[in-house]
Amino acid sequence: MSMLDLLHVNLRDDVTLVQQLRQQITWLILNEAIKTGEQLPSIHAVADYLGINLQTVRAAYKKLEADGLVETRQGRGTHVLDFNPHHFIQAATYSRSHTIGVLIPSWANPFYHAFLQGVEEIAEEDQTMIFLCNTHDNPKILWRNFARLSAKRVDGILVASYDISEALDAGGERGESTSVLPYVTVDYPASSGYSVEIDLELVGYQATKHLLEHGHRRIGLMTTSMGAENVLPINRGYQRALTESGAQVFPEYMIQVPGFLMKYGEEGARRFLEMKERPTAIFAIADTLALGAMKTIKQSGLTIPADVALVSFNDIPGASLVDPPLTTVSTPAVQMGREAMKMLQALIDGKKPTKRHITLPVSLIIRQSCGEHEPGTDTG
Repeated sequence: MSMLDLLHVNLRDDVTLVQQLRQQITWLILNEAIKTGEQLPSIHAVADYLGINLQTVRAAYKKLEADGLVETRQGRGTHVLDFNPHHFIQAATYSRSHTIGVLIPSWANPFYHAFLQGVEEIAEEDQTMIFLCNTHDNPKILWRNFARLSAKRVDGILVASYDISEALDAGGERGESTSVLPYVTVDYPASSGYSVEIDLELVGYQATKHLLEHGHRRIGLMTTSMGAENVLPINRGYQRALTESGAQVFPEYMIQVPGFLMKYGEEGARRFLEMKERPTAIFAIADTLALGAMKTIKQSGLTIPADVALVSFNDIPGASLVDPPLTTVSTPAVQMGREAMKMLQALIDGKKPTKRHITLPVSLIIRQSCGEHEPGTDTG
């Protein structure tokens, strides 16, 4: 199928023919139906195929060139330039659409289900429609979806667990976005733009301190990264709690798994249990990892918490339903969604939010996965 087969115009549409062509070709480029380096059909070919004036097509091509999407050279025709999300963002002309985009890294993580509930509550108040995109933890997909949402002229975008501020705000003062499109970052503490986050270091500190108070000294950390900005503070909190208590930080007890799925929790627990001197307690940085760890620990013939205590982070609905119920640091995920949506609404309305960064508190939810040990009793 050629590009011509993908084009059409509607003479009864309120949008001009030039703008119709510009929007359609932009969308084809954005979705790689027309790839980088590919030559667009000649102006004459498009005009003949659609039955419209040559000047209309020429004007549309000039706008695409001004947008930075194509380049025309004498004798060589018009070719698609390299993908640059800024060009799609800047090319969009905005009028209020009462739509917003939300970019999340995974459908599977229950944290985002609660977060979206909060977003929806506030969006519903002014009948704003939500477009939800899964980035699959892939920055390339994230930027492609950000550009798609921009091309569809959403009023603003919420970006979860990934920072785009450095790329979008280049050229402005720190924290002052030069992007045409309002956006708010959620769950990424290093963002210089408007953001809603939680005290992640306190998460790691509270979870680890609770295990220390139960007498554990050999405490394993199951994490997904040793360097990501939205994971590193949790790791630091774990280490700070151990250091303050005088317990030794064992590097071999800090293991990294590929992601947040339960299967990775199973894998991480196997690695701990295979150690010659295994930890007596495990802090998993997500409930999904802890649930996977529970499965492996039980299958190995050990019991929780008598043989291995377990504490986690998020407090997803399933955390209280397992046996034993999971002790976890609760995330105010619904409130994060509400606050992020309120902040985005203010930016869309042209207002400056009172706070650039909102940090919400966390709390330890004590259940039975750490047992009934008296504080100070050595279980190791």
